[in-house]
Amino acid sequence: MAQNKRKDKILDSLKKLSYKEIYSSQLKFENKPSIAIIYSQAYLEKGKEENDTIRIANAYTQFILLLDFDIGVRYADSIINLTGKIKHKLYPGDGYLLKGTLLYYLGNYSASLENLLIAQKYADINNNEKQLLTVKEAIGQLKSISGNFLESLAISKEILDIIQKRNDTDDYKEDYLRTLNNLSLNYLSLNEPDSALTIINKGILKSLEFKDTLSYYDFVANSGVGMYLKKEYDKANDSLDKAFPFDEDQNSRINYYLYKGRIARNTGDIENAIVNFERLDSIYELHQDPVRELPEVYWTFVNYYREKGDTQSQLKYIDKLLTADSVIDANFNYLNTNIAKEYDIPQLTAEKDELIRSLQTKKAQSNNGIVILSLLFLLFGGLFFYYYRKQRIYKRKFGYLMQEGKIADAKAKSANQRINGISEELIRRIVDGLKAFEQKNEFLDPSITLNSLSKKLHTNSNYLSKVINHYEQKNFSNYINDLRIDYTVEQLKTNKQFRLYSVKGIAEEVGFNSTESFSKAFFKRTGIYPSYFIRQLRKQQA
Repeated sequence: MAQNKRKDKILDSLKKLSYKEIYSSQLKFENKPSIAIIYSQAYLEKGKEENDTIRIANAYTQFILLLDFDIGVRYADSIINLTGKIKHKLYPGDGYLLKGTLLYYLGNYSASLENLLIAQKYADINNNEKQLLTVKEAIGQLKSISGNFLESLAISKEILDIIQKRNDTDDYKEDYLRTLNNLSLNYLSLNEPDSALTIINKGILKSLEFKDTLSYYDFVANSGVGMYLKKEYDKANDSLDKAFPFDEDQNSRINYYLYKGRIARNTGDIENAIVNFERLDSIYELHQDPVRELPEVYWTFVNYYREKGDTQSQLKYIDKLLTADSVIDANFNYLNTNIAKEYDIPQLTAEKDELIRSLQTKKAQSNNGIVILSLLFLLFGGLFFYYYRKQRIYKRKFGYLMQEGKIADAKAKSANQRINGISEELIRRIVDGLKAFEQKNEFLDPSITLNSLSKKLHTNSNYLSKVINHYEQKNFSNYINDLRIDYTVEQLKTNKQFRLYSVKGIAEEVGFNSTESFSKAFFKRTGIYPSYFIRQLRKQQA
């Protein structure tokens, strides 16, 4: 109850600020969602109290940028429902753009395309160049997924040209590296390894210059594919293996096993090829996202088991081949047909209209209008890019958790063990008691309190609190929560049975009274949510 009153007091205080002030403060905590959400909540409540539809929609957008994709889709629907009947520069176009972007990252490409095309229509109506550019990149990605690499390449080149002309923007470095990556992938897909490697080498140098480790290893992985296409298999294996520990997402894993399998097959090591293709197949079985190379992989299995005389396995993979072929045909034919019908042809018409518009005199806009639109574009611009960046940050933090034995804490470094009012002998006794408490995992007891632990250690709560504050650099509540989260991370990494529990089950298992408090403590400790960590572990296990 006291916590709720404190939260209400904070919200009331924040609502006294202007919308711009609230949003600016929220941006400062972009990488700390638990804090940023408080500002977004204040923005939302202020908008509701003033019955301001646009401000409410703005708040929903802020929530989407802070929450998981599946939850974000529901907020995008709320934006669409709220603003569907109004005329605005951004809405409801941004609602559809957000939904299309979220669905893209969730792997629902057909639904993504449908929403992106609706967003494009609103962007055309409102002459919203920022929305049109974002839709353009998303369509380019979908074209690549559907196999139209030449057209995707043209879009990437166009976007790169735009980015280079805007090299003073805050997002320039990451946008630039991502677009170079897209260009190299398209060249590789077009079987032009020399052109791809030229772009890749530029990307490697720039990622080192920008100190972007994840982008660096993306380019290293791409160079492995380029070397494979040039039939320099030793170099290809070296690059693929070098990048593998840093590629945690399922697409990167699939790509790794695909090319490791192809290299093994092409060099006559069919047994190793089968091992890698089996790992690729297990990832597909887990996620069921369409993979264009599946027919090739399954044909390899069919031929392998035909030579072995294993009819049962041969039939198994023939069945998988036919199923995969129909799934791929349904997904990618849909994309090819609808992109051409609803995006490419209208684009030609739009280009004609743009030429006509460019010959007309542009109407002067008021300085005030320009400032307002600039702020709005800052708020909503680059949504597609944001999710890419968010996933990369989460991937990086997941990698840290997998590489480190335990999460590092900023402990007191002073050799001086003195704490005012407590003898050194008592301090040592309390510290030894805490070590035993940690080693026996007694912090998992949900009923543990400062008072109960102090009695167990034969001291009082005041002394115990001071020792924890001094040596752990945190209060008792955070000390217990961090111990529980460290234990959870270790169990999830080493105990397969533990990964089968729901998030709620894990929370109860490690002593939390609610799923919400567990998720918040996990994010505060690790920078990612437990649901994301578990998903990544399962992908890695595959």
